[in-house]
Parts: sequence; C-alpha cells; structure tokens
Amino acid sequence: MTGLLSRLTGRLFTPRWQHANPAIRSAATDQLDPEIPDQRKILETLILEDDALEVRHAALTRMQSPERLLPLLDRADGLVRERLIELLSGGQDAPSLLSREQLVERLDDSELLSAVASRGDNQQLRLTALSRLEDEEALIHQACHNTIAAVRHAAAARITSQAGLERLVRDAKRDRHVQRQARDTLAQRRADAQQADALAASRDNLLRQMEKLPRQAWEDSVPSRYRSLLREWERLPAADYEIQQRFEEARQQAHKVISDHEAREEAIRAHERLSANLNTHLEEILSAVDQAREDLYSRDCVNDHDFASLQAQRRLQGERWSELTDQFSAPAELLERQQRLQQQLQDALDAWHRHQLCQGELDAALVDNDIDQLRRLESEVAWPAGLPQTASLSAVRQAISAAQPEEPTEAAQKQDALDGSPAQDAESADASRAADGKASLDLDALDAELARLEADLDAGKLKPASRLHRSLRDRTEGQLDNARQTRLRQLGARVAELRDWQNFVAAPKREQLLEAITTLSERDDISDEQRDRQHQQLIQQWRELGDAAASRDASQAFRTASDAIKLRLRDYRESRKQLREHNLAMREALCEQLESLNGHAMDDADPDSLRQIRDRAREEWRRHTPVPAGPGRQLSHRFGEALTALQGLIDSRAGQIAAAKQALVDAVEALANEDSPARARAEQAKALQSRWREMGRAPKGEEQRLWAAFRAACDRIFAARDQDREDRDSREQARLDQWQALIERLDSWEPETLEDAALLDDALKEADTLGPLPRGKRGDGMRRRWTGILKRREQRLDELHALQLREEWQQWRDLLEQHAVADASARNGDVQDVELPNTSAFDDNSRQANAARNQMRQALPSNCSAANERLAELRVHLAILFEAPLGSEDESRRLTVQVARINQQLGERMEREEELDEVLDALLANGPLDWDAWQTELPRFDALFNH
Repeated sequence: MTGLLSRLTGRLFTPRWQHANPAIRSAATDQLDPEIPDQRKILETLILEDDALEVRHAALTRMQSPERLLPLLDRADGLVRERLIELLSGGQDAPSLLSREQLVERLDDSELLSAVASRGDNQQLRLTALSRLEDEEALIHQACHNTIAAVRHAAAARITSQAGLERLVRDAKRDRHVQRQARDTLAQRRADAQQADALAASRDNLLRQMEKLPRQAWEDSVPSRYRSLLREWERLPAADYEIQQRFEEARQQAHKVISDHEAREEAIRAHERLSANLNTHLEEILSAVDQAREDLYSRDCVNDHDFASLQAQRRLQGERWSELTDQFSAPAELLERQQRLQQQLQDALDAWHRHQLCQGELDAALVDNDIDQLRRLESEVAWPAGLPQTASLSAVRQAISAAQPEEPTEAAQKQDALDGSPAQDAESADASRAADGKASLDLDALDAELARLEADLDAGKLKPASRLHRSLRDRTEGQLDNARQTRLRQLGARVAELRDWQNFVAAPKREQLLEAITTLSERDDISDEQRDRQHQQLIQQWRELGDAAASRDASQAFRTASDAIKLRLRDYRESRKQLREHNLAMREALCEQLESLNGHAMDDADPDSLRQIRDRAREEWRRHTPVPAGPGRQLSHRFGEALTALQGLIDSRAGQIAAAKQALVDAVEALANEDSPARARAEQAKALQSRWREMGRAPKGEEQRLWAAFRAACDRIFAARDQDREDRDSREQARLDQWQALIERLDSWEPETLEDAALLDDALKEADTLGPLPRGKRGDGMRRRWTGILKRREQRLDELHALQLREEWQQWRDLLEQHAVADASARNGDVQDVELPNTSAFDDNSRQANAARNQMRQALPSNCSAANERLAELRVHLAILFEAPLGSEDESRRLTVQVARINQQLGERMEREEELDEVLDALLANGPLDWDAWQTELPRFDALFNH
C-alpha cells in the first residue's frame, strides 16, 4: 500500500515536461518560456535529450531566436540544424531580416551558410551568406543550382581554380551566362598561359644567350649583341625576381667583360700614345728642371724664396718623372741627364742648407767684423762656384776682401774668377773689368739683355728690371754707342716711372696691411692657427712690396704689431716646434727604414709589395709635416735618395718579371700554334696562368701589353678547346643518333627462326663499331634499353633453339626407339637393320654411328649391362651440357663424364653444339640396349630436352 501510494504521489507531483507520456511532454512545452533562463534550460534539455521526436520538435518550435539555437548546434542532431536554417532563411517564426543578416555575417559554418544561400527569403540575405562561404565546392553548387541569378553570378565570380571553372562549364546548364563566363575565363587563361609560355621561352632564350655571352671568345660583334639582347629583354614584361636577378647577374658579367675589354683596349692605346711620346714628356720634365736651375743661376742675389721655388719645382717634376718611369724605362741618355741635373740641384740645396745653419754665426761675425770667423764660416758653407751668392755671403766676401788691401797675384785673380758666380754683384764685376782694362763688350749679349729689360718692364717686374738696369749701367758706362746708350737711358726712365707708379700703388696697400696686422694683433675671436696663417700672409705681402712707398714709421709700426702677434703665438709656435721635431724624428725613422730595406732587399722581392712600401712611405712622409727647415731639407735629400734606390730596385725586379712574363707569353703563343690536342693545351695554358698569377707585376705599361698578348693567346687556346668540345659533342650526338637508330631498328625486329641470329650478330658488330655509349642521362637510358632489348632477343633465340632442339630430338627419339625395338627383336632371333632418315638432323657422323649400331646388333652379346651403363653416362653428359640437376645416384657418373670431357678437350675446346652432336652420335652408336633399361632412361632424356 505504501509503494502504490508513493508511485501515485510521484506521478501527481512530477512536472509535466517529465511525464512519461510524450504527448503530455509535448503539450507541456507550450507552457515554457524561452526568455526565462530556467525554462530555457528545460527546453534545451528536451531538445538535446528527449527520446520522442514530437517532443524535440515542439521544444524547437518554442525556440524562435537563432542566437539561442547556435550553441546547441554541435551537440544536437540534424533537427536543430534544420530549425536554425528555417529561422535564418525566413521561415515560420523567423526574426527580422536585419537581425538575420547581422547573424549570418558572424557565421562560420559552411553547411549552414550554404543552406541559407540556397533557401533564404531575400536576395541580400543570400548574398550575405554567400560572401561568408570559402569552400569552393559550396560556391560551385551555388553557381550551378541557386534559384537567384545574382547569387549564381556572384558565386561564379569567386571561383578561380582550373578544376572549378571546368566544372562550371560542364554543370552550369541552368545559367548560360555562368557557363559562358567560365568558358571565357578558361579560354583567357589558356591564352595567358600560352603567352606566358612564349614569354618564358623568350626570356629563357635571352637569358641563355646573355649567360653565354661572357664565356665565349671575344668578337667585335659582342657589344652589339649585348645591346640587342638588352633591348629585347627590356621590351618584354617584367619577369619574376629570380629570373630578373639571373639576367641582371648575367648582364653585369657581360657588361664587365665588355668594359674590361674596352678598358684594356683604351689602356693599350693610351699606353701606346704615352710610349710614343715618352721622350717628349721626359724632355719637357728635364727642360722644366733645367729652366728652374737656369733661373736660379741667372739671379744676381738669391734668397729663401728662390730656393723654396727651386725645391718645389724639383719635387713636382720628380713626381712626374717617377710616374712615367714606373710605367716605362727611360732612355739611358735622358736618365743620365736627369741624374746630372738632380745632382746639380742637390748641390745647390745642400749649400743653401749649410748657409742656413751658419746664418746666425755669419750675422754675428759680420757685426763683430771677425775676419777669421768669417773665413772659417765661408769655408764651412763651401758655396758652389757659379751659384749666385746671398746678400749675407756677398757681405762676408766684401768684408774679407776689405781686410786684404794688397793686390792679388795673377793666379789669385784667376782663382777669384773661377770662384765667382756668373750672377755676382754687378759693381764688383765691373770694377774688376775696369781695373785690368781687358773687358770687352759682347754686343749680341748686350742687345739680348736690353730686350730682356724691356720685357721685364712690359710685364711690370720692377725688381729684376732695376737689377738688370743697374748692372747694364755699371758695366757699360762710357762704352756704348749713341743708339744703345739712348735706348738704355729710355729704359732707365721707364724703370724710374715704374718705381714711382709702384710707390703710388703701394702706399694705400701698406696702409691696408698695417691696419690689418694691427687689427689681427688685437682680435680674440680667431684661433691661433688662423692668426699665425694670416700673420704669415701679411708679412709675405709686406715683403713683396719691397721698398715701394716704404717709411721708417710704417715699418716700425708693422714690426711692433708683428712682435705683439708673435708674443701671443709663443705657446702655439712652441707646440708647432715640438710637432716639427716629432715629424722630423718620424721622417728620420722612415728614411732609416727605407735605407735598411734597400740594403737588405731580397733579389726575388715582389715589386708590388715594394710599390706598396714606396707609396705608403710617400704618404707617411707627407703626413708628417711640417718639419724644421734646415734638417727637413737634409732629410728630403736623404728621403729622395732612398726612394730613388727603392725605385731602382722596383724597376729591376719589374724588369725581371717582365722578362719572365715575356717568356710565358712566348710559351703560350707557341702552345696556341701547336697541333696537339686542344684539351691538353688548355691544361698547359691553365698551368701557365697559375705561374702568371704567382708572379708580381711588371712595369705598368709593360704589364698591360704583356697581359693583352698573354690573354689573347690563352683565349685562342680555350676557344680551340671549346670548339673541340663542341665538335666532340657533335660527334657524340651523331653517335647517339646512330645508336638510337640501331636500338629502334632492333626494338622493332623480332627473330622468327634461328637463321635470324645472323641479324643479331650484325647488330652487335655495328654496336662494336659505334663504340660504347657515353656517360650521361641519355646514354645511360639508351644503355639500359639496349641491354633489355638484347636480353629479350637472346631469350627469343634461345626459345627458338630449344624448340628446334626438341624437334630434332623427336627425330632422334624416333630413330633411337626403332633401334631399341630392333635390339629387342634381335634377342628373339629377328635381326633387322634400321635405316637412317634422310633429314637435316643427321649428318655423316650420324650415318656412321647408325651403321655401327646395326653391326653391333648382328653380333648381339649375351650381356647388355655395358651398353646400359653407357646410356646412363650419356644421359649424365647431356644433363651437364643442359645444366640440369642430377640425383645422388648419378654423382659417380658425373665425375666420370667430367674427366672424359677434360681429356677430350685438352687439345682444343669444343663448342656446345659440337659436343651435343657427338653425344647424340654416341647415343645412336651405343647398343644393343636392354628394352627395360631404354624404357627407364627414355623419360629422363625427354625431360632433359624439355628442360
């Protein structure tokens, strides 16, 4: 009673949606509101878990919001998906179109989107769903089967694959527009593909030609072909990056080859031009140096500026000389003249340096009038004869002459004449000539000097004009004719006029310089380096004015301002002095290094390394500047001598290398003219190239000439090698073609009889004549095919041979069978002969064996065991010939047969066919046999011939 009550109570109080009756549960869903979370969960439970279809359907009907059904899509069956499609497509209880479009825009389910695109109640809704589709299969379905044309067209427009377009052409029968559009797209793609293939073929052709261009032998048409290929490439559309990069690399290589060739040609032409004008250039350099020396020696009095100009001109022309002699060898006479001029200039510079060292002592001795000190200093200076004297040295000699009032002897006068310079002071020279009364005027030289005086006046050169006018006036006083005296007087008036004019011009210039140096001494806004440079410029400009518009007050004011600037620059100049000392030490160390190198250089030193040392030494020398004037000039002379020695070593080594490279050029040219194999000559040329690279460089011009000749000969050798390789490739190609024809002919042939073996032998002989197939992809493939064809043809011939052997065995078998029957009949007293059939299977030996067998039968022995054993041995012999297996009972017979075969073939090896014929003849001659033994062995013989 309690259990029944409990069940009734449970039924009464259980919710209706959990009732056992599906109809009640289905009706209960009408009371559930999906907007209430708890009731919505009940509906979701019924949708997902209820067993009754009508209950799930009723619960789904209550769910009218697609957003509520989307979370259930992955856990429910197809009923939920169908309900969701119905709601999204605009079916019963569907929400508004706007909300459905917004929801579709967020969907990712391809099947759901495809269904909405097919069943949507609005075209825009379908297009929205279609835009979310990514699966091409779904797009193809929409393009073929959608009921709205706009959707079909939109779907077809998104299909891009080749297979998809082909399916549209095949399946889109509902919409001719889609079908035609797909067909047009495919046709356009095919046309594009063909055009792309044509462009690719054109690009490949141009690329191969451009890549081949740098490797081929040089021809005059190479630049024009290069430009033609470049124009054709530029006319084509842009290629892929890799192809474009390959072409660009090939173009750069070709351009480099062409540029290098043109540069070599231009260098050769320039070298030839320079070589042709070498003597002219060297003569110009020597003339410039000689002119600088003549200018120095033609002066009446020399100073610092004259020697600085001489040193600068010497350095400039020396660099030009070194640049030319680095490339060419100077003629011996010009080289000797250059060395002589350099020595003269160096003597003058060395004297000037000694004079500079003694300048302070000379000034002090002149002030003190210390004659002994003056004589010692004059001897120490050792001023060269013929070199114009400085003002200090002239004063020294005047002081020494004044201290010796006695008349000089004739020998002393001659010595004084030798010691005096051509440009000595005019007053002393004229006084000497007037004293002895032996001077005579050179009218031509005098006219030349007058012309030079007039030219100096025309050029506005006051100082040389004043000196020359004073010299002419003093030397020719009272000795000129009226015309020359009048001309000299006119020129003197022009000198005075020029002096007055320069004084007029120099006056404001002096005021400007005085104002500028005063301002410079007071300025604080410039650096010491700028102050010192401007100070030196102002002093130089003041000195260049000379005596024009000079006054004591202005000179004193200028000197005072200059001293003030020097005081301010004292620390700067001290640091500059220390820098000069440091640079001097560095230059001295550099000279020592070069001298050490010149003294210990190896005979096989690399001239390139020596050139680098020379250039670095020059850079190092220029970098360590400034230096003190006196020691710096001595070091300059020392550095020049070291560089000259180093250059001589470079020239010597470069000359040796040039001779060695000339030998290599001769060797490679002889090699190019030989008739030996091109490959061997190319290998020898490579060895010569390695030797060339191991050598240093010859003089620049010689190196270019030698390299051009060496390169041309090597190009000829490698061109011959390439031509030989092309010929060999052509021959190999022709041989491959012949092989191909042979293989094709043999492949199409099938032997029908054994006589066709001769055709196979002919093919093998032809193959031996052609030689082995070359290595390579094609050759290996042809070799495998040839081997396979030979194997199949040999197998076919073996089959034909076996068939023929079996046919012949059948004839032999019948004959042997007849003899066995005759042997059995002979035992019964009926002796009969067996006739040999007249067929090709039997020869004369067979006839003799048959006759012997008939004779044996007539003398029938009582025991046939020997013949039976011989029959078994012959069977074993055949098994050995046919390489057939044998039983253990035949092992002893095998040994007997093998020994007999060895003994039989000691004289000459027998062919297999001959041995088979002998075995058959022996089998025919063996008898008489026992019938049982024959019947026992006959199946074994049949098995052997069928093996």
